[in-house]
Amino acid sequence: MDRKTFYRERRRKARIKIVYICSIIVFLFSMILFFQTTSFNAQKILYKHGHKHIIASVKPNNIELEKVEEEPDIVEESEPEINIIFAGDTMFDWGLRPILDKHGYDYPFTHVKKKVQAADYAFINAETVFTKRAEKDPNQLFWIKSEVQGLDALKNAGFDMLNIGNNHTLDYLRPGLLDTLQHVESYDFDYIGAGRNAKDAYAAKEVIIKGKKFKFFSFIRFIPSTDWLAVEGKSGVPNGYDLPLVKKTIQEQQGDADYTIVYFHWGVEKQNKPVDYQRQYAQELQQIGVDLIVGSHPHWLQGFEIFDGMPVAYSLGNFLFPPYVKDETAQTGLLTAKFHGNNITLSFDPHIIDNGKIKPLSEKAYNNMLMYLESISFNIRITETGEIHPKQSNSH
Repeated sequence: MDRKTFYRERRRKARIKIVYICSIIVFLFSMILFFQTTSFNAQKILYKHGHKHIIASVKPNNIELEKVEEEPDIVEESEPEINIIFAGDTMFDWGLRPILDKHGYDYPFTHVKKKVQAADYAFINAETVFTKRAEKDPNQLFWIKSEVQGLDALKNAGFDMLNIGNNHTLDYLRPGLLDTLQHVESYDFDYIGAGRNAKDAYAAKEVIIKGKKFKFFSFIRFIPSTDWLAVEGKSGVPNGYDLPLVKKTIQEQQGDADYTIVYFHWGVEKQNKPVDYQRQYAQELQQIGVDLIVGSHPHWLQGFEIFDGMPVAYSLGNFLFPPYVKDETAQTGLLTAKFHGNNITLSFDPHIIDNGKIKPLSEKAYNNMLMYLESISFNIRITETGEIHPKQSNSH
């Protein structure tokens, strides 16, 4: 290698060494700058803790936690609103038979079926047995039986549950009741109020609606003979005369129900107000967690009352009955119970039974019936749209 080439190669290696040294210096300077910046400016790290967020400020050899409450990112689903419709005493006998034979069994419900079908669930009292038997209970004064087409009509109208426990359940003795149970089950109705034995008769019916668990109970406090009561190995109806038994039955079966509803066949016929024992029953059942009481039997509409948030509809009167005379026995309507969380409210839609058909009222008659119902209720205000509320106290 000549001298010129030697010095050229030497300068090339020197330049490489300088570049390498400079690179190391730049790297070291960058690292120093990084740690200095970090020591003065914390990096924020987000930690999730339950439904809150925790912001962590990070410094060398030290972590300081600053709790910052923020809105939960998981919002609980709101409580569903559930509407259940209730209707009063219904049968397809006596003077209704020629009307039904002429117009068909769906005819009576023409004006109400749309509202019934729109509800989340619908309940009705079947004041009849469904049988063709002829042998009657001699203890009765009046007997009611209907053709099975009546069940078809109730199904078409949108009803889901039947109460079959009342003072006509054994009009045609136990064979008539057993026929009724068989027919009701064949139409896939939920039902309460009677059973093939005591266990069945007193059993609550559990129904799930929009994810909420409802338990329905039925008790009868007007029967012609104690022989009608269900006992072990013998069909019949549940005893509503024995209040401790009523309470025990409910308490044993309430379980984890979201709502407990009790139907009572009770009271005095052709009276527009409950008697004392009914109000006593209502007060005591509210104390064991019942959420709603609905009743019938008087064949007249009665008023409403609210016990510490538990509404009571004392009597829904007749729903489909041939009126004895065109007075209170022809007044009817649909009760709607709205369940929304812990809030339960009622509203009533008045109608009239006219020649075997449940018909809407004129505006004047509608308002008059609501005012009448308010007048026979207890500390209740009913709005012009039928909503039922407790009256506001004027005391401070």
